[in-house]
Amino acid sequence: MTRRRAARPAVRHTTVEEQELCAMRYHLSHSVVCAAPPGRVYDVIRRSADWPRIFAPCQAVTVLEQEPDRELIEIRALVGGAPMTWRSRRRFLPEVCGVRAEVVRPMKLVAAMTTEWRVVAVNAQQSLLLLEHAYDLCEDVAGQVEGVTTREQAEHFIESAIDANSATELGNIKAAVERPAPPADERDCHARHSVVVGAPADTVYGLIRDTTHWPRIFDACLGAASVGSDATGELVRIEAAQDGRTVAWETRRRYYDAIRRIDYHLPVPMPFVASMRGEWRVVPLGTARCLLTVDRHWRMLDDVRGVRDGVTTVAEAAALVRGFVETNAAAEMTALRAYAEDGIDTLTEITTRISLPHPPDAVYTLLADVAGWPKLLPHCEGLELRHDDGRHQEFVLEVRTAAGAEAFRSVRHCDAERLSIVYFQPEPPPLLLRHEGSWQVRAADDGGSEVVSRHTAVLDAVACEKAFGTAELREHKRRVRDMLDGNSRRTVEACAQALEHRPRPANGAAPAPVGHGG
Repeated sequence: MTRRRAARPAVRHTTVEEQELCAMRYHLSHSVVCAAPPGRVYDVIRRSADWPRIFAPCQAVTVLEQEPDRELIEIRALVGGAPMTWRSRRRFLPEVCGVRAEVVRPMKLVAAMTTEWRVVAVNAQQSLLLLEHAYDLCEDVAGQVEGVTTREQAEHFIESAIDANSATELGNIKAAVERPAPPADERDCHARHSVVVGAPADTVYGLIRDTTHWPRIFDACLGAASVGSDATGELVRIEAAQDGRTVAWETRRRYYDAIRRIDYHLPVPMPFVASMRGEWRVVPLGTARCLLTVDRHWRMLDDVRGVRDGVTTVAEAAALVRGFVETNAAAEMTALRAYAEDGIDTLTEITTRISLPHPPDAVYTLLADVAGWPKLLPHCEGLELRHDDGRHQEFVLEVRTAAGAEAFRSVRHCDAERLSIVYFQPEPPPLLLRHEGSWQVRAADDGGSEVVSRHTAVLDAVACEKAFGTAELREHKRRVRDMLDGNSRRTVEACAQALEHRPRPANGAAPAPVGHGG
């Protein structure tokens, strides 16, 4: 939270509003950084009717006049501990996420006042909320507020009151916009995923229709077996990995081969879910290209207690199921495309999410500063920086592993506005034929951040068999995903230590010899 006073400016402003602001004798400015996009913050400052529920000093707001771009309101609030009422004519400036207001019936001690709210984007995850007051005091202040008899006392009273109320209001807004909005009904959920595939529609439809392909194509699928069928559909039992556990459910599938559509519902749903239904669709985009889409609609159980240790509320269970659906559906789309286009069944994906009690931009800065990685990462032995213009980077990173030193080349695109980094490795580690991924830093509800690391890798089956001592593809994928996840976590933990000013361990644990986070 910041504040500043501004002396009366000497320059002449051109607009009427700026001339009015310039004419005022006293100026105060307060600001706060919110872990929310500008639109969400602007929505709160625009909806004055909600202020008594959000702002601690505000007791009541009455809307006297209202038009699409302006309103006249009466406010009753505590000012310096004293109840006061005033009227404010507010003009909305959505093009700059701002509100400009003139106090037309001022509070006690104040002859005239204007205020301006302005929301400025810091990046895609954070915004700066600015609140500025310009005001003049009454010529005669005696008798208006108990204990205030001189102009100096009036100056101190109003300045202290604005400081206190502004700090409280900005803190209230920050808390409101960083708090997750409750869904209309957290039990009813929907998700849609789609991908364009460079393969004939019939080929792609065949892959989603014949579930015997699924354990080989999809990382999460441990097994798929038909337990009954008829002329139009079948009942399939699915076993899948979910957060290190094996879960199972049954799905009733109905086939519409002529239009390449599969409808399904789950008579025996997955854990936490009361019902689920949806559909797969394959739409031709030419002879060798199609659009694959899957819709999922599900309803959570009314009571989720006892299904899994540590999950006691519907909200917790809903977040768990949605995370599983989102992560696995995205991986399914990528894997199906790779298999349909190139016959690749060695592709694997993993998404790692880590929460940190640090601002998103601070975390992103460390991830983007690849030149500082030799000092940041305990397992980094050296770095050859070939190009870095702040957005595009190319480097060769040498890391220490249990098998010795390894080097791989990465090309990255850094977007400081979106707090994201995407990369690919033209020369990946020995166990991989291809490796690409991304870092995304997001604002968290508690004011900290969430780091999302995504990896997509194509395994070198021969190298994996030699390294792991088994020809089992599923085991190869599991081990590589464990390595990718471990390296992502070590990198984020190193960022956390740097932000907490903790010294780096003298001897960092040797990372897995594959797929550093680029």
